[in-house]
Amino acid sequence: MTNSSTPEHRHAHPDADYSVPVKYGRSRVNVEIGITDGSVDWFLVQLEENIGEQYGERDWRQVARFDHHPDSAWGHDVESERLHLDLYRGGKKVDVQRGFPAVTAENAPAYCERFLTERADDLLERYGPQNG
Repeated sequence: MTNSSTPEHRHAHPDADYSVPVKYGRSRVNVEIGITDGSVDWFLVQLEENIGEQYGERDWRQVARFDHHPDSAWGHDVESERLHLDLYRGGKKVDVQRGFPAVTAENAPAYCERFLTERADDLLERYGPQNG
């Protein structure tokens, strides 16, 4: 892998695509958003850990993921089903956290980014690839 996220969950052409470093070079929150007619159509916000062993090597693995993609087999609609957080260890989904507040698709990416950034240390300790 290169600098990209876990490939099966990346979109080919997101309208917004950025990463927020949590621990520079080791963990990040990756954000991808699809926009149609000025509204959020889909999003993916996930905490990722780099398991590359050498300086500069990037091998990002998902640890925790929020998504909204009503038209996808792996997504769901946050406005009708609310947010949930998929949790991964060793590349496999091992848990789902529920009980998040109601949020619109427009506001959800920012909420999810903040949630993952604030709780990154705990999530990485419990679910990160290094703990698989």
